Parts: sequence; C-alpha cells; structure tokens
Amino acid sequence: MEPAPAFATTTMALFGAARVRWADVWTRAVILPAWRRAGAIWVGCAIVAAIIFGPTGMQPSDLTGLALHNPGVGAVLLATWLLIYAPTARLITRADAAAYLRTLPGPRFAPLLIGGGAFLALQLPWLLLWVIGDGVTGLAVFGLESLVLLLLARWRPPAVRAGWPAWKHGGQALRGIHLRALRRRAGDALIRGAGLSFLAGGAAGLFVRNNDLAGPAAATVGAAVIAVVLVPAYVGVLLVLLGAHRQTAWLADTLGLLPGARVAALTWAIAVVQLVASAIALGGAALVAEPTGETLLWLVAATLAVALGTALACARVLLGSQDSDTVAARVVMGAITVAAAAVLCLGLLGPAGAAAFATAGLFAVTTART
Repeated sequence: MEPAPAFATTTMALFGAARVRWADVWTRAVILPAWRRAGAIWVGCAIVAAIIFGPTGMQPSDLTGLALHNPGVGAVLLATWLLIYAPTARLITRADAAAYLRTLPGPRFAPLLIGGGAFLALQLPWLLLWVIGDGVTGLAVFGLESLVLLLLARWRPPAVRAGWPAWKHGGQALRGIHLRALRRRAGDALIRGAGLSFLAGGAAGLFVRNNDLAGPAAATVGAAVIAVVLVPAYVGVLLVLLGAHRQTAWLADTLGLLPGARVAALTWAIAVVQLVASAIALGGAALVAEPTGETLLWLVAATLAVALGTALACARVLLGSQDSDTVAARVVMGAITVAAAAVLCLGLLGPAGAAAFATAGLFAVTTART
C-alpha cells in the first residue's frame, strides 16, 4: 500500500515544478521585455535629472511643489510620465507576448502578483521623485497616476480599417509609405517620443524660468536644451524610417524615380517627426516658463529652425549609415553629434546660430551619397 502515497507525492512535485516553470517562462516573455524598455526610460530620467537638478539648483521638493501649485507644470509632468511609461505598462498589462501561455494550464495569481509588482517597481524614478519631494502626499499622487496609467494601458483603440491609398505620383507614394511605416512599426516609439518631447519642453521652460531669461537669451538656452533632450525622443524612429527607405528602393527603381526623390521622401518624413516633436516641446516650455509674447516668438523661431536643421542633418546621417553593419550605433552617435552641433551653433551665434545650423544641414543632405 506504500506506492500510492509515493506516486501522489511525485505527481504533486512534478505539478508544482510545472507551475514554477510556467511562471518563469511568463516572466521571461513579459517582464524582461518590459524591463528593457524601462531601462531606457531610467537612463533618460537620469540624464534629465542631471540637467534639471544640476545647473538649475532645484531640489525634488521644488519640482513637485511647483507641479502641485502650478497647473501648467503639473500638466506637463503628468503628461510626460503617462506617455513615456504607457508602452511599458501596456506590455505588462496586456501580455500579448504570452498569449500562447494562457492556453496552457498554469497558476492564476502568480502572473497578477508578478505583473503588479513589475508595474510598480519599473516606475521607480517617478516614485522616488514624488516620495522624496512630498512624502505621503507624493505617494498619493503616485498612486492616483498609477491608476490612470493602468486604465490607459488596458484600453485598446479601435482597429483602423485598411483602404486604398490615394497616391497621385511616385514622390507622394514614397512619403505615404514612410508615414505608414511610422504608424505600423513605431507606435510605441512615437508615444514615448511625445512624452520625451514634453519632458524636453519642461526642462527648457525650467531653465528659462529659474534663470529669468527673456528674448534672444531665452531662445538660445531653450532651443539648446530642447535639442539635447529630444535625441532619445526621435532616435528610435530614425531606425524605422531607415528601414522604410531601404525597403522602397525596388519600388523607386520600378517607378523610374530619381535617387533625389527617395532622399526627399526620407528627409520629409524626418522633418515631420522633428517639427511635431519640437511643437510639443514648445507647448511644454510655454506652460512651464510662461514667457512674454516676444520671448515666445524668439523661442519658437529658434527651436523650429534647429528642428529643420536637425532633420536635414539626421537624413544625412541615415544615408551615410545605411550600408553599415553597425547601423544602429552609428545612427545613435550621429544623432548625438547633430544635437551637439546645434548647441555649439547656438552657443557661438545665439538665435542666428539656429539659421546657420539649418543652412549647414541643407548643405549636408544635398551632398549626401544616395
């Protein structure tokens, strides 16, 4: 009569091991990709924290207090974190990568506990900002925004019905293909980019506000800060556009389009991304700094000129990197170099440096090898 208990014990042990393996596979399929995305967010937050809490002399309590008492600052800060963290939260809450695992027998509560813990733990920079800045009140703010973030991540937008494109000529077709590539392949990158754009504008607004800058001086500093902080916002999108540029080579040859048409389509798509990101950043800067009309005009002119020059220079970087085996690293380093060049031009020439930078970008892209 002894084998029965032994068999039961062995069966239970194997069943328990299977449940552990299921949870382990689910963690690797869901939490690890989320951690990789959150790691990039943490690096970006560290860079921005060094900018905001370094030269400006601000403390976390200054920023959180300003956010609680100034609607503009609060709106920018709230929108920034919601947009930056939403793709990571969506990956955890929806768990589309583990759809196959849900068809297999497994634990019910372990994924909820692991996912809930990861959902909160991966927001560590946001949690630290509010707890260090405002203690219990900050913890309450963190909880409320986490609830909003959870609802936002669980929401699924309605599917867009496919239709026939209304392209009248080859150049328009190439531009449309690049935009569709952004919508289909870079959705999460665009959402994060919008959040980082708000962050760039907020950082620029804090520089202008805390240093009492106005006119050309405000435009120089604000545009320089936006140019630097915007790099993480668009660098991932550049790789998607480069992929679309490569994949449309056969289409351009079939249609008999000149190489300049492909370069123009790529540059146009990058310029759309840059100008939209800069417009979002300008909105954030205006909410935080509350500049006068003249100062705002200077800031808009300098920022948009830098955005145009950055788009042209980044197109040159992509064209020069498309045949490289280390294309991702070259694109990242190229985007950083372009931002550094923009800051250098602004530092040497002031707002006029933005126009000089745009002119240099135009020269760079027109002399690129296609």
